[in-house]
Amino acid sequence: MRFLSPALITGASGFVGSHLVETLVRKKVRVKLLVRSSSRLPFKPNAWMELCQGDVTDLGSLQKAVKGAKVVYHLAGLLRGADFSAYEKVNAKGTGNVCQAVQGEKGVRRLVYVSSLSAAGPSPLGGEIDETMPSRPVSFYGQTKRMGEELVLGSRKKLDFTILRPSAVYGPRETDIFEYFKMVRQGLVVNGGDGTQKVSFVYVGDLVEAILLTAHSAKARGQIYFVSDGKSLDWNELSALIGRELKKSYKTFNVPLGLVRIVASLGDLFARVTGKSFLPPIVSGDKIKEGQAPGWVCSNGKINRELGFRPRTDIRAGIHQTVQFYRSAGWLKP
Repeated sequence: MRFLSPALITGASGFVGSHLVETLVRKKVRVKLLVRSSSRLPFKPNAWMELCQGDVTDLGSLQKAVKGAKVVYHLAGLLRGADFSAYEKVNAKGTGNVCQAVQGEKGVRRLVYVSSLSAAGPSPLGGEIDETMPSRPVSFYGQTKRMGEELVLGSRKKLDFTILRPSAVYGPRETDIFEYFKMVRQGLVVNGGDGTQKVSFVYVGDLVEAILLTAHSAKARGQIYFVSDGKSLDWNELSALIGRELKKSYKTFNVPLGLVRIVASLGDLFARVTGKSFLPPIVSGDKIKEGQAPGWVCSNGKINRELGFRPRTDIRAGIHQTVQFYRSAGWLKP
């Protein structure tokens, strides 16, 4: 594959964005990174990287950063916010700014917008969703990511794009699902509900390969694709696999979702007043909306059929590699 270069990446300091940067640099692709002054990159910048100070909420900085780029990977997004307007500012209006900046730079060959399964909404109990089904997001995050998708789709006549909807992404540097690794290591897993909600997962390395595949495929033009490893697990099954990898026994404690909602609401209120949170990142009012859904299972059939995407990392191998990182980085004790 001949990679488009230079590439502009938004969200380069984030979990998936940082892996994308490192992969492109290994492939000798010049990358431009849109970063805020407060951003902390998890890698050391080198000669293949150009840091462009700015933010997706600042159209002027985007217009400067996109100059000369041949492809734009838009991964920047707000995962947790104080209210709907906070999510909307970044996930919807920020994406609109990206579209406007890309339209003004004639050399851009493709915009890849990394959205989320949350933008499509949950799956039915015992079933899965695919790209033919209507979007019914249930959280502020999902609603504003869907708004971002609609802005990209509305620019169909003016730009070349592909939209990706990853399922739950895990791997080195991930911090939300990491809470399950920590709980297993400490010997007590606390589930909101009974832990039987089915979820599709994808290893971060496989997601990066899907991003690059769609960026360089003519068939992907104007398309939306779900990305997963093609299987699903519930949270109890995930905990069991983590326990096996860590060689650690643990107990499970299920908390009724109604009680979790109350605790999350108190945590959100405390965070708004103090600017700090006393709860793990996965416990918030917006996350609880998704936790109440019957499932988050998607089909990867379309990207498999049309683009030949084959995830290389099954969940067991992915958990092994993830644990190796957490231990080497000191996030988990041996």
